[in-house]
Amino acid sequence: MTRKERRQEQAREEILDAARQVLLDRGLAGFTLAAVARELQLTKAALYYYFASKEVLVFEIVYRDLHAHAEVVGDAVDATTSGAAALEALIRSSSGHYGDRKDQLRLAYLVPQVGGATSPRFTPEMLQRVRPFNDRMYGAVAQRIRRDQEAGRVPEGVDGRRLAFLAHTSVIGMLTVEGLVEVADDAPLIHSREAMVDELVRTFRARLAPSP
Repeated sequence: MTRKERRQEQAREEILDAARQVLLDRGLAGFTLAAVARELQLTKAALYYYFASKEVLVFEIVYRDLHAHAEVVGDAVDATTSGAAALEALIRSSSGHYGDRKDQLRLAYLVPQVGGATSPRFTPEMLQRVRPFNDRMYGAVAQRIRRDQEAGRVPEGVDGRRLAFLAHTSVIGMLTVEGLVEVADDAPLIHSREAMVDELVRTFRARLAPSP
């Protein structure tokens, strides 16, 4: 990478950091390229050099957060050798990654859904860039479950990729409710995060147990 390319990449990351904060502070309704430009003390023309539209900028914020999560989960799953251990790694790494990053969770999974008319419209090309993250997380788990099935350790009727998807979305749902309680300044949840994660692990591991 040339010096110019490094400077451009650094500028791009600085814009994404600032845009992320504007999005968190103002929501989609108040999120504009002009607001981001003011935050960075840039002209809109300078901002357009890096991001052609509000939709592109929002997508890149979401993409960066999803990529970080996929890498954390993928690395955790790569360290396992069985389907059950891979499912557990997916659950625990997802909880660990987003548990103390609720803002990142909201940006990646909630903000694009709740903006109404202001919600960004992601193009098929944008979505195509996200799909490899599914393989990084779900595909690796499914491969291990399939190997266990071939060895007779897991029932044939189990769909490994679907199970991985459900494990992931279960963690996202759990943390979303936890975040809702926190934002409402309500009493802490009766069940601790650690206890809920342990319960999820037991539940999904049980699905892979051989039939009696």
